[in-house]
Amino acid sequence: MPYDVIVRNGMVVDGTGFARYRADVGIKDGRIVEIGRIRASAERTIDADGLFVAPGVIDLHTHYDAQPFWDRLCTSSVWHGVTTVLTGNCGLTLAPLRPEHRDPMLATFCCVEDLPVRSLASVLPWTWESFGEYLGAIDIGLGVNMMPLVGHNPLRLEAMGKAAWERAATEEEIASMQRMLRAALEEGAWGWSTTVSPTHAGPHGEPVPTRLAENDERVALGRTQGEFNRGVIEILPKSITQPDEADQQHLLDVARASGRPVFFLGFDASARGWVETAAREGAQLVNLLRAIPFNPRFTLKKTTFFGNLDVWDVVMQLPLDRRLAALTNPEKRAEMREAALQRQRRRPGVPGRFVPWKSIVVNRVARDEHRALQGRRLTDLAEEQGKHVADVMLDLAVAEGLDTEFQLHTRPPEDDVALAEFVKTGHALPSQSDAGAHLNTNFCTAGESSYVLGEWVRERHLLSLEDAIRRFTFQPARIMGLHDRGLVREGMMADLMVFDLARIGVKEDEVSRDGPAGTPRRVQGAEGVHHVIVGGQVVLDHGAHTGALPGRVLRAPGRA
Repeated sequence: MPYDVIVRNGMVVDGTGFARYRADVGIKDGRIVEIGRIRASAERTIDADGLFVAPGVIDLHTHYDAQPFWDRLCTSSVWHGVTTVLTGNCGLTLAPLRPEHRDPMLATFCCVEDLPVRSLASVLPWTWESFGEYLGAIDIGLGVNMMPLVGHNPLRLEAMGKAAWERAATEEEIASMQRMLRAALEEGAWGWSTTVSPTHAGPHGEPVPTRLAENDERVALGRTQGEFNRGVIEILPKSITQPDEADQQHLLDVARASGRPVFFLGFDASARGWVETAAREGAQLVNLLRAIPFNPRFTLKKTTFFGNLDVWDVVMQLPLDRRLAALTNPEKRAEMREAALQRQRRRPGVPGRFVPWKSIVVNRVARDEHRALQGRRLTDLAEEQGKHVADVMLDLAVAEGLDTEFQLHTRPPEDDVALAEFVKTGHALPSQSDAGAHLNTNFCTAGESSYVLGEWVRERHLLSLEDAIRRFTFQPARIMGLHDRGLVREGMMADLMVFDLARIGVKEDEVSRDGPAGTPRRVQGAEGVHHVIVGGQVVLDHGAHTGALPGRVLRAPGRA
């Protein structure tokens, strides 16, 4: 009997970290059944000569909790070879919820994750209350596999009602949360998540319920997780970017109480020392790093970069001729200078950020006489020219008909070296894409794996290809307890990506008008990803969707 699919003559990077090798990969009934020189026929043959064959990427920080109801393919992740995602992060999930808690939880979820609440409300069927019923509602055939966490916020709402927004829980209420957590774990949750981040507020600026929880509440939930001897816990501590001493101790307490891996987010390598010390003492802490920098490029002809800055937001929405007129109007220019150094608007309860003018450079000019300005920081030019930094940007843009391209540099390239070295220790993973979130904002980082393979591996040699693939596939599968994925090996599920290392990378993110109920959203395409196979079915063929939707909700096993 012929195989369903044979991927022929590719260079296999199998996820173990061992050296690559050339082989065919035969797939039947969703699984890898033969590797080597295959002489059998197949219903579908993929010519992978000159390409690499690897396990599909497992992304450990996404927010696809609602996206299946309007985008079953789960873009942008699948474009980058992602075949499995961990959802339900940051304590924000849509179950378990009684009907009276649906609207406030959805509004909070959308507020924290920058999602369009009205559009999402119009596409959610709300046919569930329990966590298991929710899993059934989204298990409708997807582009990727989903591993759901249950959020601490819904548990608090169910146990405490309105008091969840006001105070710490009593012992009885904590016991109620533990019972609900047990139920969710029995129904298939892979663990639970929570947030204490001061940036996480509801639609009226109120702290999300989990920010009012005492440490003992999270430790108690950790003990409940430990009863199952499987799964993970994700915690966003108060100190946000990297845990301070108090948060370090709390993460350790939860890890020890649960005996399970505890994820926390990071943007630099400063946690490396204490995480390595914790590991020597037996605690499992994993720092999920933002590997892909948020370095957007923009012109003043078409941009959402200043969408939250007073005066600038209105000017940038004007038709082109009126915009140019406003930018050359002395009175309007004075207003823009004053607004340029003010805080941007942000959701209630969270202070807006200032525009990071020191990090904005002239990336590309449209006229030869300005060529010397390329690569220069606006603040340096302002000092040389004796101008306000806003005038430097606006004068140059106007002189070039608004075609000048600027870029925000949030992280210098040398910082990638420290991040990659942290990843090599095994205590950090480049897995903080936030895919599925931030549809309303001006950035998308769903292509994190493509960025690492293109920049860290091919261009800068910070990681070997074999090691990078291991960090995106087998290592997260091992941490999560996914025993049949993450490797190219006989008997494993056929979740694979076929890619061109010479080309792989991220495209410039752009606005697409295919969001929930047709709203605009920010997406990020991939370069060099030729085929994506999920459950043995080809989902993407040279970036085009084949129509197959074999992805499933992967339910965790019950109590150990």
